[in-house]
Amino acid sequence: MTGVSSLRFLVVLLLWGLLGVTPLRAESFTGNYHGIASAAGMSLSLQEVNGRLVGRLAAADGRSYALNGALADGGKSEKIARGAQGDLRLAGVAKAVAFFRIEARPLGIQFLFIPVLDSGAPNMSAARDYSFLAQGLKVQAAPGFLAAPATADKVDVLEFIDKYRQWSPHDVARLYGGLSDRDRGLIELYDHASGDIIWRICATNPPNDVVTPERLARWLDRQSISCDELLPLAERAEKSALFPEFLRRARFQFEIIREMILCDRGKSTPDKCADVSALGAPLIVNWRDLRSIFRELLPDEADVTPSQENDKALIALPPLRASLADVPEVVPEVVGVPRRRTKASRAKEGRFIARERRRNHSLPLSNPRD
Repeated sequence: MTGVSSLRFLVVLLLWGLLGVTPLRAESFTGNYHGIASAAGMSLSLQEVNGRLVGRLAAADGRSYALNGALADGGKSEKIARGAQGDLRLAGVAKAVAFFRIEARPLGIQFLFIPVLDSGAPNMSAARDYSFLAQGLKVQAAPGFLAAPATADKVDVLEFIDKYRQWSPHDVARLYGGLSDRDRGLIELYDHASGDIIWRICATNPPNDVVTPERLARWLDRQSISCDELLPLAERAEKSALFPEFLRRARFQFEIIREMILCDRGKSTPDKCADVSALGAPLIVNWRDLRSIFRELLPDEADVTPSQENDKALIALPPLRASLADVPEVVPEVVGVPRRRTKASRAKEGRFIARERRRNHSLPLSNPRD
């Protein structure tokens, strides 16, 4: 090992100690991983060989990095925290272009990407942290559900929003049916939020004691899909590495719904209400049915036309569209509203969008395709 290489390795080792290491799982890192959240579109393959870790990192921009490093415990002890560090190289480039640090997680790994300066030192200010899920891993809810209010079918909509993920599908269906038409209508304006509820309702195999045929027909009217069609599609979508992104967007939309309810009850500030209206309006206008949302989570599944069956040609599905949760600084373009982001302009913009939404999208909406 040359002097420069030794120095780099010592620097990374020092950073490893300074950044801290938490107790990790003892299983091998060997396997394939898919990026989530900010790492969406990235993939990682790893293999442990004689106390070292080698593999390949495929970035979302198409670049492929060869990965070579050492295990923190040499792969010999389960009592020492599991991890690895080393360098990343591009094909045809002699020098390392980045250092990496890996820590095990219950569902995958955490990957720290540290670019290298021209001097060979790590550029910590430009370091990026990525999360990867193990390939084929199905993210499941906890085996037990929290007890839902059982004395009545009615619950305040804010309590429903805060706790429905912790309830059984049967309780979700029962208490969703107890919400007012206005509250349900508001939820139905948001595709991922309402889709998360419909998915859980269909998991009860309706019709049943809480989901009558009439209720089911009304709740599925906007979706143009039956539970028999939805459940197999949802099962495949759950296995996708992109499924956590669907749940994250549903949570984001429910946060907007929550703030809108607080505004309606006079429990929020005018500025905040204007901002929430500005965030919610484009999501309502771009509403999509649950079938298209789940199919978007399955990029490996493509429709094949009869003329293509012989060639088995695949039609690429579009990527997940960016939401305002991904780019919070994006401001919707509204005709006639100034783009300068002062408090006054934000309030004016919010009032304009809210007025247009009420005029063009009355509550409840029967079908966004009409």
